[in-house]
Amino acid sequence: MDSLSYYIMIVLLGAGAAYGLANRGKPKPAISRGKKQAVIVCAGIVTVCLVLAVAVALLPHPNPAR
Repeated sequence: MDSLSYYIMIVLLGAGAAYGLANRGKPKPAISRGKKQAVIVCAGIVTVCLVLAVAVALLPHPNPAR
Protein backbone atom coordinates (compact mmCIF):
# COMPACT_ATOMS: atom_id res chain seq x y z
CA MET A 1 0.00 0.00 0.00
CA ASP A 2 2.87 2.37 0.72
CA SER A 3 4.32 1.91 -2.75
CA LEU A 4 0.96 2.77 -4.35
CA SER A 5 0.76 6.06 -2.46
CA TYR A 6 4.37 6.79 -3.45
CA TYR A 7 3.55 6.34 -7.14
CA ILE A 8 0.42 8.49 -6.82
CA MET A 9 2.47 11.25 -5.21
CA ILE A 10 5.08 11.12 -7.98
CA VAL A 11 2.39 11.25 -10.69
CA LEU A 12 0.70 14.24 -9.03
CA LEU A 13 4.01 16.09 -8.71
CA GLY A 14 4.78 15.39 -12.36
CA ALA A 15 1.34 16.58 -13.46
CA GLY A 16 1.74 19.77 -11.44
CA ALA A 17 5.15 20.44 -12.96
CA ALA A 18 3.83 19.81 -16.48
CA TYR A 19 0.89 22.14 -15.88
CA GLY A 20 3.20 24.83 -14.53
CA LEU A 21 5.50 24.56 -17.53
CA ALA A 22 2.62 24.51 -20.04
CA ASN A 23 1.21 27.81 -18.76
CA ARG A 24 4.51 29.58 -18.37
CA GLY A 25 4.52 33.17 -19.63
CA LYS A 26 0.75 33.43 -19.98
CA PRO A 27 -1.11 36.06 -17.97
CA LYS A 28 -2.95 34.64 -14.98
CA PRO A 29 -6.68 35.37 -14.79
CA ALA A 30 -8.02 37.08 -11.70
CA ILE A 31 -9.85 34.81 -9.27
CA SER A 32 -13.35 35.90 -8.34
CA ARG A 33 -14.28 36.33 -4.69
CA GLY A 34 -16.53 33.24 -4.72
CA LYS A 35 -13.82 31.04 -6.19
CA LYS A 36 -11.30 32.36 -3.67
CA GLN A 37 -13.62 31.45 -0.79
CA ALA A 38 -14.20 28.00 -2.29
CA VAL A 39 -10.45 27.43 -2.51
CA ILE A 40 -10.00 28.48 1.12
CA VAL A 41 -12.76 26.11 2.28
CA CYS A 42 -11.31 23.21 0.25
CA ALA A 43 -7.82 23.91 1.60
CA GLY A 44 -9.21 23.81 5.14
CA ILE A 45 -10.95 20.50 4.51
CA VAL A 46 -7.78 19.00 3.00
CA THR A 47 -5.73 20.22 5.97
CA VAL A 48 -8.14 18.63 8.45
CA CYS A 49 -8.07 15.35 6.49
CA LEU A 50 -4.26 15.35 6.43
CA VAL A 51 -4.08 16.00 10.17
CA LEU A 52 -6.51 13.14 10.82
CA ALA A 53 -4.55 10.81 8.53
CA VAL A 54 -1.30 11.62 10.35
CA ALA A 55 -3.00 11.14 13.72
CA VAL A 56 -4.37 7.74 12.70
CA ALA A 57 -0.97 6.72 11.36
CA LEU A 58 0.77 7.70 14.59
CA LEU A 59 -1.73 6.08 16.96
CA PRO A 60 -0.70 2.63 18.19
CA HIS A 61 -2.76 -0.13 16.59
CA PRO A 62 -3.75 -3.20 18.60
CA ASN A 63 -2.19 -6.45 17.38
CA PRO A 64 -5.01 -9.06 17.03
CA ALA A 65 -2.50 -11.88 16.37
CA ARG A 66 -1.45 -12.08 20.03
